[in-house]
Amino acid sequence: MSDDGARFRVETRPRVTQVRHATEPALLATVAGPDRDLDGYPDEYADIVDFIVKITRRIWIDGAIGLIYDTYDPNCVVYTANDIGRGVDVVVQGTTISMAACPDLDNHFLNVAWSGNSRDGFYTSHLGFGTGLNVGDTVYGPATGRTATIRFCADCVSLGGRIHTEWLTRDNGALVRQLGIDLHDAARRLAAMPPQELYTRSHPVRLDGQTPPLALTQPRDTIEGHLRHLFHDVWNRRMLDTLVDHYHPGARLHTAGGRVAEGVGAIRALHLSLLAAMPDARMTIGNVCWSEEVDGVIGAVRWELAGTSRGGAWFGAMPSGLPIAVPGMTHCRFDSDGRIVEEWTVFDEVGVLAQVYRAAHHA
Repeated sequence: MSDDGARFRVETRPRVTQVRHATEPALLATVAGPDRDLDGYPDEYADIVDFIVKITRRIWIDGAIGLIYDTYDPNCVVYTANDIGRGVDVVVQGTTISMAACPDLDNHFLNVAWSGNSRDGFYTSHLGFGTGLNVGDTVYGPATGRTATIRFCADCVSLGGRIHTEWLTRDNGALVRQLGIDLHDAARRLAAMPPQELYTRSHPVRLDGQTPPLALTQPRDTIEGHLRHLFHDVWNRRMLDTLVDHYHPGARLHTAGGRVAEGVGAIRALHLSLLAAMPDARMTIGNVCWSEEVDGVIGAVRWELAGTSRGGAWFGAMPSGLPIAVPGMTHCRFDSDGRIVEEWTVFDEVGVLAQVYRAAHHA
């Protein structure tokens, strides 16, 4: 694949379940092939994507919450924008509370990117969305009786049939808006609640002395290298002019707060708005994985953008001059020329703003 000289290759891997445009009966009927690489996982799962699909459905649709005890490590760790959860029972508790708020929540799969093997462990990035009627109280306020649809992304590391590390983000900014709750009221309410455990982060440093951000030197001929270069060039080097080289002219971006942008110009405007909310921000990439789907290659990036808050841009009138970190996930779908034609970016605006209000309270 190429776009104006930027090329990446797709390595040969075992064939796994494809979720895009697949019906639910077809997904549930998936069976293992002769080259199944899933040692240590129950025989009912055909491959690592099938594992993620089926346990997600059984837990969130069928209500088999107790399956978490069988599929998560007892000492698992879950990272969110607001806090850190440790231990399998914390996952069970959080799932129970979330489901009680919208007990009719459905669940749909958009992409499942992956890497790894049964010997070393698997990394999966599961992008999906759900719709439900809010009949129970949430951390943001009393039940509203309104229906909401939000995207989520869960990046998981598993070994031997158990997930031991997870990064979870939901578009809670879109959620509270649909429930009729003010974004900043929701964030202040969340900030007033004691978190299970806070991240400990050093103050972000954008430049090494007076040295400007340099271009990466690693090869870019793989999907991982290609995406690492792209994210570094746009978010750290601020070379937003490169977007036109890497995105199809009609590309569509779905991002936090339920925002949608069509075309490179609109995508650039949203990127600028987020950078203006933290103009000294520096991005770090946590992981890159991918999948070959029925309508193109999917690349998935887990990242964190950290800097100092500035009110008046993406997040509106928030306190300025405080540390802010936006953990998020991005899934990109490429066309045959290696250009991005569709992108989904998920981060939790409420959890991010809660960081700022919590810091302002203790300042």
